[in-house]
Amino acid sequence: MNRLEFMQKLESLLSDISDGEREEALQYYNDYLNDAGVENEQEVLESLGTPEKIAKTIKEGLGDNGTTGEFTETGYKDYTAQHEEKNEVIKKKEKSSLSGGMIAIIAILCILASPLLVSIAGGLLSAGVGIFVGVLGFFFGIALAGILLFVTAIVLLVIGIGCLFYAPLAGVCLIGASLFVGGLSLFFIWLSVWICLRAIPWLMRVVSDLFSKLFRKKGGEKA
Repeated sequence: MNRLEFMQKLESLLSDISDGEREEALQYYNDYLNDAGVENEQEVLESLGTPEKIAKTIKEGLGDNGTTGEFTETGYKDYTAQHEEKNEVIKKKEKSSLSGGMIAIIAILCILASPLLVSIAGGLLSAGVGIFVGVLGFFFGIALAGILLFVTAIVLLVIGIGCLFYAPLAGVCLIGASLFVGGLSLFFIWLSVWICLRAIPWLMRVVSDLFSKLFRKKGGEKA
């Protein structure tokens, strides 16, 4: 396709736009080919593409009545669309920087709050250890009381049996007291065994579950 055929075809394809816009487009491409020179005319025509492609590009670019663009060798360029694309890029950058700023603020808050979290965890740990030690002390106290009462009951029983031969009434009272103390000692011994087998394992499970939930929650927040 030579220059004449190219321009005639382009003029025919642009027949449905306004006269002014058609003349402006044809004038632009005529001037462009003139600037290229006769020796480069065929090469420039090939680089421009087909008249159909150029006409389509011009019509798409004239959607705003041709007030915010100009004709180029690749068709009609709408500067409004380019401006909108630049604004969109700027907005995305602003959003990205804002997100980065929020992340930085959250990181700073976490760093500032870490001593408080450590203090709370330390307080809970101390409370758990204190409760556990207290239960152990209570257990040993009950066990010691049961043993001492059991020894006391045996002593009272021996003395009571000895008194039966020269003071029967006192001997009977001492034997009765030894039975009461012995029963009380058995109760304390049973209570200490129950604490050892039931209460202490239960308390250990409760403390273990509490701290596992606490540290699992903190680990999930960091992640």
